[in-house]
Amino acid sequence: MILRIPIGAFLLNQDSKAAVESLKQDGLFFRCTIETHDGGIEAATTHLAEQRTPTLLIVETNAQQDQMFQQLEALANICDPDVKLILIGGLNDIELFRTLIREGISDYLISPVTAEQLKASVSKIFEGGGGSKLGRVIAFLGATGGVGNSVVAHNAAHEMSVHYNEQVIVVDLDIAYGTAALDFNMQPRQTIVDALTQAGRLDAGLLGQYLMEFGETKLSLLASPSSLGTGMQVTPESLDAMMTAIKPMAEFIVLDLPHTWDPWVHDVLAAADEVVLVSRPDLTNLRNAKNMIEYLGPKRANDAPTRLVLNQTGAAKRTELSAGDFKDQLAMEPALSIPYDPEAFGRALNNGEMMSKASAKSKATEAIIELAKIISGREVQEEGGKKVLSLFSKGKKKDDKDKGKKAKGKK
Repeated sequence: MILRIPIGAFLLNQDSKAAVESLKQDGLFFRCTIETHDGGIEAATTHLAEQRTPTLLIVETNAQQDQMFQQLEALANICDPDVKLILIGGLNDIELFRTLIREGISDYLISPVTAEQLKASVSKIFEGGGGSKLGRVIAFLGATGGVGNSVVAHNAAHEMSVHYNEQVIVVDLDIAYGTAALDFNMQPRQTIVDALTQAGRLDAGLLGQYLMEFGETKLSLLASPSSLGTGMQVTPESLDAMMTAIKPMAEFIVLDLPHTWDPWVHDVLAAADEVVLVSRPDLTNLRNAKNMIEYLGPKRANDAPTRLVLNQTGAAKRTELSAGDFKDQLAMEPALSIPYDPEAFGRALNNGEMMSKASAKSKATEAIIELAKIISGREVQEEGGKKVLSLFSKGKKKDDKDKGKKAKGKK
């Protein structure tokens, strides 16, 4: 999810200001407008009396309980009725917290706050916070076309499903040239195009009708039509709607991205829990990888760094660049290297099988299994009182979204 909302913060101490400022570098807030002001909740009341209320307000107070509710009442009188409010205060009182939440404050955080606490709070508010666990989103992108990004993504997804016995959904976002259906040897009757055209009413139940189950595993596929004539253009809005529906449906969501640099691709890369950049060990890939990693760095300041995977190593031993060459230029160690094994990959692709079945003992298969463990996030890698006015009442706005139940449709 990428938020596209105005955020106003009215704060009292430097720690809170620093935390809010750091959100500007976080992928979740990539498309947000964030304005920070001094003065806390009383300044917010004065300022917003003559300004339009932002979608999200973050206000801070040092007041004790009685005065705090007086301040909130004054703020409620001048704000729009659909505002989301995060209150930062110094009182560590569970009964106060429960009262504030019951009366409609979106969240109450104890000062001093960190960027991580604020991000978690905002995510809970705008992703529904209904208790549904959201899946880990892992985006795969090739540094250039033809580097084997899709094959690596599909096989890593399969290994996560098998190794952890968890639900995994592969989303093939390459509408024109996607290969997921080929790699999994499946014939889709409905595709991601059908899902995106229903973005306005998409939920887990409807989305489940478009998924195909892969064999006896817990892996499902949202395939692309691999067609040049659909006329479908992915937009940030349609993609957000789809991701909102899909994230509660599986433990891992693997996004296979096309080699394009459109705004919606930027959003996906900024918002993903993990980004895997697949590269061949040559100069062109090194240049592109450097550009992408430098671009994404500020956008993912509070998230896992981009992971670089070198694919097809050993294909041109005399001329290819080494992992050390990439490390020197990118100031980061490649996550791993996948050796060149055309026979193993060819057998898997021609038979519509995963590498672990077609060539279980291949060094390339072993590398993909290791990659699945790394990106799963499961295994440690060794790397050295009173009521507020009804403005803030939950009954004032119908926010509850029917997320639906986990569903899958077998095609």
